[in-house]
Parts: sequence; C-alpha cells; structure tokens
Amino acid sequence: MGMARKFIKKDSKFRKWILRMMIALIAVYGAYAFLKRDVGKYMLLRYHFVFFDFEEPLALFLLDYAAIMELFVYVGYYILVLLIGKKGR
Repeated sequence: MGMARKFIKKDSKFRKWILRMMIALIAVYGAYAFLKRDVGKYMLLRYHFVFFDFEEPLALFLLDYAAIMELFVYVGYYILVLLIGKKGR
C-alpha cells in the first residue's frame, strides 16, 4: 500500500519519471512507425499517393499514426524547453 500512496501523491518524483518513461516509449514507437510507413516521403511529396493496406486492422493503423503525432509533440516540446532555457540564461 505504501508504494501506491507514493505514486498517487501529486508531486511524486516516482510518478513523474514513470509518466516520462511511458511518453518516451510511445515516442520511440512513433519513430519506428514513422520509418516503417515512410511518412517522411509523403511529407516531402516524393510519393504522391497513399496506398492503404486493407488487410491491416484499422486500430493498428490509427495506433501508428497517433504514435507518430505524439512523437512530433514530444520533439516539439523539448525543442521549446531548450529554446526557453537558453533564452532565460
């Protein structure tokens, strides 16, 4: 019970690190999905058409693209943290 109370506390360092690790793992999976699905080539207009695999379940497709979006949020957030940190110094 002591570990659960420690995790539930609002300012728990343990909770912060667990959540950061979960977000980092999702971002790593987003990088994998980004490379696996060649999203960069679509973004740079090297591929003009998107071909969907209709055999793939919709949930996995949405999971990959949600992880890719979270990757860009993660990278953007930490770029902002670095820029504000340098500006404040």
